[in-house]
Parts: sequence; C-alpha cells; structure tokens
Amino acid sequence: MQRIAVTGGVAEGKTTVLRMFEALGASVLSSDAVAASLLLPGTEVWEQLVKEFGQAIITAEGALARERLATLAFGDPTARRRLNRIVHPAVVRALQAQLNACAPTPVFVEVPLLIEVALQDFFDAVVVAQATPALQRRRLLERGVSPQQARQILCAQLPTRCKTAFADWVIRTHRSLEQVEAQARRIWRTLTQSNQVYSETQRNPI
Repeated sequence: MQRIAVTGGVAEGKTTVLRMFEALGASVLSSDAVAASLLLPGTEVWEQLVKEFGQAIITAEGALARERLATLAFGDPTARRRLNRIVHPAVVRALQAQLNACAPTPVFVEVPLLIEVALQDFFDAVVVAQATPALQRRRLLERGVSPQQARQILCAQLPTRCKTAFADWVIRTHRSLEQVEAQARRIWRTLTQSNQVYSETQRNPI
C-alpha cells in the first residue's frame, strides 16, 4: 500500500483533488476530518484545549468554538504553536490507525500542514495542490472570511511555493476543472501502472 499525502495552502483545492483520486479508485483520508472527530466535546483533545485556552473557546452549547480558536491561532504565533502541540500528535496517531485499516490500494491523505509539522517522510509520495495567492484570497472571501482574517490566514501559512520543493507532483488548481482532473489522472496512472494495481473501472471501462 502506497501512502500519498495531498497538501497545499488554504483554499487551493486540496479536497477537490482528493475527491478526484477517490473517483479514480483510491482510498482517501482527511486529516481535517480526523481532527474534527478528535475535537468533539468530552474527547481527550477537547479537554486539553479547554485546559490550555480556557472557556473562551467553548460555545454556549458546550461545543468547541472553532472560529474563535482559529482567530486566536492565526493572530498569535505562540497560541498557534500551543494549539499544534496538542492537536497534531493526536491527529497523526489517529491517521496511522486508519491507514492500517485501509485496503491495499494507493491511499491519498489530505494533510494541509504536512511540511509545517515535518510529516513528509511519513508518506511515500507528496502531491501539492497549488493555486495563485489571488485565487486563494478570492475563495476565502467567497466563503465569508473577512478581508482582514483572510490576510492573517495567508500570512500565517507557509507559502505553497516552499511546499513544492517537497512535491513528487504539483497539481495546478487555478486551471480549469478538466485540466485539474487530467493532472490527477496522470498521477493515478503512474501509481497504478508502477505497482500493477488497477481499479475495477480501469479493468472494465464502461
């Protein structure tokens, strides 16, 4: 089983790329989805975060106020490091457990902070999704993020051009959807042909 990380910056189409590989026959995992399950009320990570940051990060209903926590983290590098020390090790352990349960096909894992937390050696290959900074900002604004917060988020992140140095493949996501899909298909063919692993769709095309 090959483990392939899909990384990149915010609003660069990582999830879209992940779903394309899933449609081609890959198993897929998302570190964001894993993190979300670890942040539910009453979990060990949730309790550690409350202890570290206080009741200000909890909503009236008792859930984690993720937007409040994100604002705190993106606005304060020290707070961001404290947050990462709690969340990232737990996410890595949970991902490892899920990877061990995956089928013996290439597994693509969306890991936004792959390079920042030095997880690239945990994977057999790295795919970087890269858009333009202007498109990232536009997508953030379309999601309802304020211009000020969009600037904070983009400034807080490692530029994607730095991540491409670690990439086995770079998918340019500012191009058309058809072009992005073509890039994903080329990567999938390379992986499946080199390992003689073919999905049922490839063996029996409709």
